[in-house]
Amino acid sequence: NNDIIYLNQWLKTTDIAPIFTSSDKGRKLCEEYGELIKSLWEDGTISNLEAIWLGKDEAKKVLKDYSNLPAPNGVLKMALDAAMPPLAYVRNNRVVGYDIDLAIRFCEAKGYGLEIVQANVSGVIAAVQSGKCDFSHSMNFTEERAQVALFSPTPTLKSGNVIVVLKDHHESEAQTVQPEESSFIDELKASFERTFIREDRWKLFVYGIINTIIITVMSILFGTLLGFIVYLSCRGGNLIANLITRFFIWLIRGMPMVVLLMILYYVIFGKVDIAGIWVAIIAFTLTFGAGVYGMLLSGVNALDKGQLEAAYALGFTDRRAFFTIILPQAALHFMPAYKGEVVALIKTTAIVGYIAVQDLTKMGDIVRSRTYEAFFPLIAVAVIYFVLAGMLNMIVGIIHNRIMPEKRTRNDILRGIEIHD
Repeated sequence: NNDIIYLNQWLKTTDIAPIFTSSDKGRKLCEEYGELIKSLWEDGTISNLEAIWLGKDEAKKVLKDYSNLPAPNGVLKMALDAAMPPLAYVRNNRVVGYDIDLAIRFCEAKGYGLEIVQANVSGVIAAVQSGKCDFSHSMNFTEERAQVALFSPTPTLKSGNVIVVLKDHHESEAQTVQPEESSFIDELKASFERTFIREDRWKLFVYGIINTIIITVMSILFGTLLGFIVYLSCRGGNLIANLITRFFIWLIRGMPMVVLLMILYYVIFGKVDIAGIWVAIIAFTLTFGAGVYGMLLSGVNALDKGQLEAAYALGFTDRRAFFTIILPQAALHFMPAYKGEVVALIKTTAIVGYIAVQDLTKMGDIVRSRTYEAFFPLIAVAVIYFVLAGMLNMIVGIIHNRIMPEKRTRNDILRGIEIHD
């Protein structure tokens, strides 16, 4: 990044190495990986790879196509955070990096295919420990971590920390090249180009928007349906059914959303080959369904029970009385809360990066990790969320207006009723 100066003096040097699952397969892979890395250290390959991936020449950073590696011994899943250059990062809409280079060499040597699973760092650790993935990108080795995590016996890199400062605030004699003065507009254009145009990074945002919309819309539809089904199932007044329902709703709504996501993905579905986006939909469906149940309960309880008794006296069945008399009136009470739940849902989806889902927020993180630009990625993500929330709010508002009595015409109100003059 042209706006950053790295003071290249290690503050502390540490070994970094990938971690593996603690299963028998994981221990075998860990030993084999360590042996390969040891041979690469001995023959000088590691030194060459360090010069390439830690260097400035992007043209030299070339990877084989790891999506179609021969896999006579099966496919290994590698969990990584693609916002950690040069170990793992996105370039030209493809995950590359030092660790992926080593993983490809290992898979080719041992006859494995390779599948990349992206998640936040905490999600990476959980993915490996739960067995969802076979190994991870390299992480800092400590004795304490080694007590619970299975590190490769041979480190993949000697790493450390450096001080990073902005050029405009650095007045050291070591800075021999002074940055050219530029106007605010020129800086804005350059920032926009780095964030969206370079390497077609706008495609990352588009991909993240699509995943965010899919999760949100599917969760709203399924959650609304689930809430209605649960409420209708409990209308009969069965004590046991109501107690069980209220317990699970209390459990779901009382649990932090990110914890629920990780429990579903890494524990309940830990041994199931299911995409993270479907786990996200399940989690948000449960949460949204619990909210719909509560809204229906409060909306119906706000009505006079005498209306239902009058409907029975007129010969209405319970189902017909509920859908034609009770529900339309109850909707007037809970629709404002429903609109709020919809807006809250789309904003809450920003946490799905913990379970290997590449949503809008995660894509913004990936771009920021490459450019060190905070302004455009964050502003773009905020604006896009604002637009998406506004669109959903407008759609729900149209539905709300359709059922408002003052918005309905005489013909709509009397539709289906035989009128005698």
